[in-house]
Amino acid sequence: MKRVDYLRPTVRRFRLGLAPASAKLRHALAALSLMAFAVGTTATVEAGRLAGLQRAGVALAEQLARADAGAARARLLQRELARLRGVALRVAATRRSGPAEANEIAALGNRLPPDVWLTSLRIAPDAIALEGRSARLEAVAAAMRALARSPHVAEARLVNAHEDTLHGGVAYAIALDRRP
Repeated sequence: MKRVDYLRPTVRRFRLGLAPASAKLRHALAALSLMAFAVGTTATVEAGRLAGLQRAGVALAEQLARADAGAARARLLQRELARLRGVALRVAATRRSGPAEANEIAALGNRLPPDVWLTSLRIAPDAIALEGRSARLEAVAAAMRALARSPHVAEARLVNAHEDTLHGGVAYAIALDRRP
């Protein structure tokens, strides 16, 4: 039978047979190890910072894209607002022009002699065209003089006057240039 002593280790320890290093070499190796550790640590920290900055850059690029979309929408709304303001100004001018033009037409009608009447009236921004009839040509001349003295008229011109055989009397057309 074989006896085994369990108190004694059976595993043998091996030692590297390196020659003992000199003190200068040990200091150089320690400095090199410390430097390698410092460079590795610094590289790890910088890599972490770079990754964080890259994530922040992606987030900022996404935020910029959203801001650009918002700015484009704001510019579109600004153009639409300017267009609507223009429409509102034209509507207000039209609303104001209705009573003003009605007063102008009434003033012109009040200046006509009693034996001159209108059959049509066309208003343009810079002129008014009148057509009508009268019993006498002299009444049309009096109407032109009266219309020329109107504060709204710069000049009155007789465009056409001819005998109206169907209704009797004279048919006429007058152009009035409006004051600016």
